[in-house]
Amino acid sequence: MRKLPRQTRAHQTVDFILDAAAYILAERGLAGFTTNHIAERAGVNISSLYQYFPNKLAILEALQTRHIATPDDGYAQWLERLRDLSLEEVVRSVVDVALEMHAANPTMHRLFLDTLPRQTRHSHDDFEADRIARIAAILLPKSRAGKDPDMMLFITRHALTWVVHEAVCERPEWLTDPAFRKELVALLVNFLRAD
Repeated sequence: MRKLPRQTRAHQTVDFILDAAAYILAERGLAGFTTNHIAERAGVNISSLYQYFPNKLAILEALQTRHIATPDDGYAQWLERLRDLSLEEVVRSVVDVALEMHAANPTMHRLFLDTLPRQTRHSHDDFEADRIARIAAILLPKSRAGKDPDMMLFITRHALTWVVHEAVCERPEWLTDPAFRKELVALLVNFLRAD
């Protein structure tokens, strides 16, 4: 972001711009994702947009930051429910959350993956580390007793992430396909149960 908003009105302008950008991505895709279209949809002058964002990439980065940081009101309750479930039920629930999150706006997720540099996409790793640690505390005791739980978690997390991200880019219709969900759950459960 070029300039940080300090006043309430400036924060609102940035929010309008990001809301407009998300809408345009969902409705028009990359072809319609221009700074002029975003400014028009947000109801702001193009020069106001450029005060905060030097280009489309900066808008995408801000959208990703906002998307990741969006609070999940039910997250703590969801984690509590996982504690009493079997390994397969925990994995199914985690897969469901990942698929639902990406199916909500696959165009936006595809743009994050295709457009943003890897280091930008992973700049929120500290934020995610806490979530991953909480899920791991529930998942790993239910899985096979491995000598290296960090390695198991790394493989599980990246297998899930990679498959979902590739579906976003190549087969977005699979994000809501029950057969795809079933196969992904089987992949992860079989790895976590294997001797």
